Amino acid sequence: MSGKLRFIQYLESRGCYGSVVSTKHLEELGAEIKALHDEHELSDAIYTDYGGPIFNPQLPKSLPHAKSIIVVATPQPMLRTTFHHDSNSYQLIVPPTYFDNTKVTWHARSLLKEAFRPKAYRLVRAALPLKLLAVRSGLALYGKTNVTYVPRHGSFHRLTAFYSDYDSPVDYWQEKKVLPLCSKCKACLNACPTSAINKDRFLIRAERCLTYLNEKASKHKFPRWVNPSSHNALIGCMRCQWACPYNKDFANSFEDRGEFSEEETAYLLKGKFSGPKATTIEKKLKRLGLDLSTFPRNLQALMDSQG
Repeated sequence: MSGKLRFIQYLESRGCYGSVVSTKHLEELGAEIKALHDEHELSDAIYTDYGGPIFNPQLPKSLPHAKSIIVVATPQPMLRTTFHHDSNSYQLIVPPTYFDNTKVTWHARSLLKEAFRPKAYRLVRAALPLKLLAVRSGLALYGKTNVTYVPRHGSFHRLTAFYSDYDSPVDYWQEKKVLPLCSKCKACLNACPTSAINKDRFLIRAERCLTYLNEKASKHKFPRWVNPSSHNALIGCMRCQWACPYNKDFANSFEDRGEFSEEETAYLLKGKFSGPKATTIEKKLKRLGLDLSTFPRNLQALMDSQG
């Protein structure tokens, strides 16, 4: 850890990773994403659905003179939960980044406050293109699937960013870097169930990605070209990350959390949610980073794919 800023060393001693860039790069972050859309590398649907402050970042009103943007990568495994239905048990997963958002943010903020003591710098949560920020700051490397990878945890991590009045002596802003094997490896391309990854371009076709399709509300049916056997998670998709050689040590990292009885599973598959029952079961889903909006579609698709 020699030569690294003290707060970065502290994060690493606690199992996390961090970096920092100047707020002068804020406009560049937004412009880079916008350029992808203008060059037709990013579909209108993705740009519209995930637009807003992420593509037009501004300094927060609560910290208008912020000097730095700090980004933190916190290790996060997959969650595994069990559904009981028709005397069968289904162990289904939720990928990293969907759950414990508040908990991870609080943890990252707490570590930074500890790292800066006795100084008391302000930290304001930043809504930014986090993967691009992580790669531009040198914290992570891009994989061919636009997924970010950090040392020791591969893609099994969650990114959080903060604006701060910390005046960093180092600005780690740099050119984007890609995992060394990506130029020759085709593991993710061969594993992608919807052909969202193409050999002739680095940026995936996000509008074809199963993650994009199953994050939509349940009223949106899956396109006919999606093979029913493609489904592998309650939300999102793990096929490319499971196939990636950089994840070979983490692909079976699970945290078991939650269980749904025959009655609860039947209720979720019914697809009609209202009243106290809906409130109770949504609280249970919230611990998994889920809500009722994608039920029953995603659950039914997974059960069908598992026979």
